Amino acid sequence: MKKLYSLLLLIVFGILSSNAQTIDETFVQPTPYKAAKIAVIKELSDGKILLGGHIQFFKEKKVSNLIRLNADYSLDETFVFNGDLNSEIKDVKFQSNGNIIVLTTKGNSGYADYFKLYQLDPNGGIIKEVSTIFNATSIAIQADDKILVTGGAIGYYNFTSCYVNRFNSDFSLDDTFKNDLAFNGATNNVVVSGTAIYVGGAFTAIDDIAKNSLVKLTSDGVIDTTFDVGQGSNGSGFSMTLQDDGKLLIGGNFFNTKDNVTSTSLIRLNSDGLFDESFSTSYSSFGSSVIGLKDSYIYIATQIPVNDGISSGTFLVRLKPNGVLDESFNKIKLNELGGNYFVSGFANEKIFYNNSEYTGNKYGLSICDLNGNILDSSELKPSRYGSFESGGYFDGKLVVKGDFVKLNDVETFGIGLLDENGSVNQSFIFPNYLGDITQCQIIDDQTIFISTKEKLLKLNNDGEILKDFDFKSNFDLYIQQFKVLNNGKFLITYQSGLYMFNEDGTQEIVYSLNSDPNFWISVIKFDMQGDKIICAAQFESFGAGYRPKSKLIRFNLDGSIDKEFKADSYTDASVTNLNVLKSGEIVIAGYFLDYSGTSTPNQLVKLSKDGEIDVKFNENLKIPKVGISGGEYYDYRKIEEVDSVIYITQVPSKVTAINLDGTIKTDFEMPAVIDNITDIVGVKDAEDSSPVSHKAKSVSTSDNYMFAIGTNNNSNSSSSSTIVKLNLGKSSGSLSVRPTPEKLASNVQVFPVPVQEKVSLSFTNSIVPNKIAVYSVNGKELYSAKVQSTDNLEVDMSGFASGIYFIKLSSDSGTITKKIVKK
Repeated sequence: MKKLYSLLLLIVFGILSSNAQTIDETFVQPTPYKAAKIAVIKELSDGKILLGGHIQFFKEKKVSNLIRLNADYSLDETFVFNGDLNSEIKDVKFQSNGNIIVLTTKGNSGYADYFKLYQLDPNGGIIKEVSTIFNATSIAIQADDKILVTGGAIGYYNFTSCYVNRFNSDFSLDDTFKNDLAFNGATNNVVVSGTAIYVGGAFTAIDDIAKNSLVKLTSDGVIDTTFDVGQGSNGSGFSMTLQDDGKLLIGGNFFNTKDNVTSTSLIRLNSDGLFDESFSTSYSSFGSSVIGLKDSYIYIATQIPVNDGISSGTFLVRLKPNGVLDESFNKIKLNELGGNYFVSGFANEKIFYNNSEYTGNKYGLSICDLNGNILDSSELKPSRYGSFESGGYFDGKLVVKGDFVKLNDVETFGIGLLDENGSVNQSFIFPNYLGDITQCQIIDDQTIFISTKEKLLKLNNDGEILKDFDFKSNFDLYIQQFKVLNNGKFLITYQSGLYMFNEDGTQEIVYSLNSDPNFWISVIKFDMQGDKIICAAQFESFGAGYRPKSKLIRFNLDGSIDKEFKADSYTDASVTNLNVLKSGEIVIAGYFLDYSGTSTPNQLVKLSKDGEIDVKFNENLKIPKVGISGGEYYDYRKIEEVDSVIYITQVPSKVTAINLDGTIKTDFEMPAVIDNITDIVGVKDAEDSSPVSHKAKSVSTSDNYMFAIGTNNNSNSSSSSTIVKLNLGKSSGSLSVRPTPEKLASNVQVFPVPVQEKVSLSFTNSIVPNKIAVYSVNGKELYSAKVQSTDNLEVDMSGFASGIYFIKLSSDSGTITKKIVKK
C-alpha cells in the first residue's frame, strides 16, 4: 500500500527522486488544541458577550482573539476583528457611541512594536490603530471618550521614566493633558471616576514629588494633593477597582500598614486616599486579576485553606460590602495557579470566569449563578493551539503527551493515542485533568501507565483508569521518574530516593543511595540493565568548596548493591541522561568533565556493563557544542538507540547520530524541519520485544523510523507543535544549499485535521508558494489558484465530498504535496 501511495505521488505530481527523502509524508500530523487564554469578559447592552485574549478557535471556527457570543453562547459571526493575529487582547473599553477601544500585546516582551491600540466599530471593524505606544499596561475611557494609556519601561529605548498619556478619540495625543509626567517606576493601571484619574504602579515619585505607588490626577493631568496614601503604603503590580460611590478597592501586591502591622490583604480607600475603616478583610486577591463588583458584593480569586487546614487552593469567593466572607456563596475551585490573571464577568445574571480548564469547563471558560452554583458551560469552547511534549511507541501505536484538551476532533486531556500514520484513536479518551502528565509508558496494546506530580495511574486502551491498581505511598510523593518492570512491580524516584512498589501500588523496597549524614541526594536517574538497576545519584553537601558529584551504583532488584559493578564510579558534576543500550553497555551525559579520573570533554561517555569507561569511544567522540555565539554547552536533551546507532539531541534542534565506537554516522543529518526538538522516539526492529519498553515491539517493515517531537518558530498565527516521522533507513545525505521539496513539505502545516469546511495552511519563513492546487486521489485537479500572501492561506472545501485529497504547492524551491482528509 505504501508503494502504491508513493507511485501515485510520483505519477501525479512529479515528485523528485526519493534518494534524498527522509521525511515520511504519509504521516498526517494531528493538531492539538488547548483552552483559550481569556483576558476580557464583557457583557454588552443587548445581552451578548465580548471575549478577548488569545482565542484562535471557537468550536471549529477559526477566530482572531476577539469574539462576540450570542446569548445562547453561539458565535456571533457578524462580529469580525481583523487585527494582528500574533497579538493577544490585553484590555477592552467602550466609548459612548458603541465604539470599542482595544489594547493588544505580543506577550509583554517590551518591544516597541509589540503593543497596539485599536478603535473598532461595534461589529469589530477597524476604524483606527496606533502602534507607537511602548509597553502599554492599561487603558481607561473618560466620559468625553478620551483615552488614557499607562506604560513605559525604564532602560528601554532611552526611556528614563514611565508614563500616562491621553489620546483624543481620533488617536491624536491630547495636548490639553500633562503627558510629560515622569514616573520613576512602572505605571501598571489607570481608572477614571468623574474628572478624577487614578494611576497605580511601582513608582515612588512623579516629577521628583514623592508618591507611594498610587496617585490621583486632575482632569488635565496635574497631581491632586488632596489624595495621599501615606508613607506606610506602597506596592507593585496591584489592581484598582472603582466602586459606584467613588471608593477604591486595592488588591494584589499593595503593602499597607495599619497599627504597625503590614498586610497585602484587600483594602478600600476613601476619595482622599485614607483607609476606609468600615471595610476589613483577611483575604487577598492577585495583582494581575480582576476584582468583580455586583450589587455591592465583591468577587475575588483568592487562596484559602482546604479541608486539611494546612494546604491551600485558589477559589472564587464572594465578600460582603464590609469585607466579610459571604458563606452563602458556594466557593468555586479554580486552577492551581488560577489567581493569576483571573477574570470574571457578569452577563444575564450569571458569572463567567476563566482559569478553570482543570476544575470546570476544559476550554477554560466556566459559568455559575450569582450564588456560586455551577451551570452548564459545555457550549463554550474557545481554544488555541496546544503542544506536544514527548511520546512513546509500541506495536504501531504512538502515545503523545502534551498541553492539549483536544486532538483533531477527539477531546482528551494531555494524552492521546495515534496510529503509525498519525490518525487519532477515537476510542482513547482521558476525560479529566488529574495533574500535568510527566511521563507515560506503554506496557502492551491494552495498558498504559502515566504519572503526574503526585499520582501513578494505570489506563486501558480506551484511556480509562483501571481499578485493579491503587498507587499508595507512605509519604507525600513527587514522582520524578518511574518504570514498570516485567514482573509488574515498578520503580519510582522521588527527590532523594529510589523505591520499588508492588503490583497493587504498595511500597516494598527503599534503595540505599547514601548513608553519610554529611551529604544528601538531589538528582536521580536510572535505567534497567536486565534484572538490575543502573542508578546515577547526585551528592550535595554544605561543605566549603564542595562541588556536587554524581555516583553510579548498580542495584539488584532486592535492594542490595551489586559488588561486581565498578566501585568509585563518579562524575565531577551532574548526570542528566542515563541510558542502557541493547548490549547492556551504559551511556551517560550531563555537565561533568571527568569520569573516575578520566577526562570527558564531550560530557558524554559510554561505559561497559560493569561501569568501566570505553576508552576508544571516548577518544573517537567529537560532538559539536550548541548555544549562543558558537556555543558553550552540549546541553543534551534526549539519547535514543535505534538499530545500534545512538541518536543524541541537543538544544534546540541538533540531532547527532553516533556509532557504537563513538564515531559520527556521517550519512545521517537531521532535516531542518523542527526548530525546537523536545523528544525523539525510536521505532526499532522486531527483535526488541520488551513488554515494558516505550519503543517498538514489532514493525511491519525493514526500515527503521524515528519520531521527532517539538515546535517550530512560526511567524504567523498557526500551530507551532510538530511531529515528524523520519525514515532512518534512507540516508538524507548532505544538505544542499536549497532544501529539497521533501524537506520543505514538513515545513508546511495543514489544519484542522480532518478538514470540515476550510483548510488552512501555515509555513515557516523558508516557504514562499506562488500557486496552490487540490487534487483527487486519481490525479484530477479540482481547484487551483495563485497565492497572493502566505498569511491566512485558506481553501474552501465545504463543497468537497468526504475522502482523501492532495494539496500541491508550487514555489521557487520546487513542488510540495500534502495529504489531507476531508470529513
